[in-house]
Amino acid sequence: QVAVDYNYDEINLNVGCPSKAVQKGSFGACLMRDKILVKNCIEALQNDKIEATLKCRLGLGRELNYEFFEEFIDEISKTGIKIIYVHARNAILSGISPQGNRTIPPLSYEYVKKIKQKFPNISFILNGGIDNLVKAKDLLRDFDGVMVGRLIKNNPFILREVDCEIFKEETNLIDETIINNYIDYIKPKIEFESIFRLLSPLLNIFFSVPYSKQYK
Repeated sequence: QVAVDYNYDEINLNVGCPSKAVQKGSFGACLMRDKILVKNCIEALQNDKIEATLKCRLGLGRELNYEFFEEFIDEISKTGIKIIYVHARNAILSGISPQGNRTIPPLSYEYVKKIKQKFPNISFILNGGIDNLVKAKDLLRDFDGVMVGRLIKNNPFILREVDCEIFKEETNLIDETIINNYIDYIKPKIEFESIFRLLSPLLNIFFSVPYSKQYK
């Protein structure tokens, strides 16, 4: 209901995060151990006002297991879910950091291709290891969509190229106006929230811009 009140189009249940803090709260990737509970969560979120979607991993632990992944998706599919985002790696819940979990477990795009063939009524959005727009464009030949969160975080202005490269539309220019607007937005919050948290979204916005250190 909160998401509906804020006019969101979609609420995404993330069962892919492996951090210890998340595990302590019994959410994130550890929920993949209980596919029935995840199914029940998706069913509880579904209504006619907002799209309920899922983000998951291929499985848990250091060894890939397609059967585990397929059984998990098969259970979730019973909800009638239409969109699933898949970080195409396992989540390793101990011994490595969340950052390590984004690079150390091996990728398997083939698992996502295979599951897509079995469940053609679900759109599978691929996540993981997509570090440039050329790769994203190539992967769109085989998948319904791609997620490039880390790429955008590291280089926000690469968004300027998405309309042209992916959607064949005219490039929309992004200039310093967006920065000025953001500064105006956070001014009333400065006395009440961490200045680092407020400004950190801007730091990478100067990626590859001449004199970026001076801007920062």
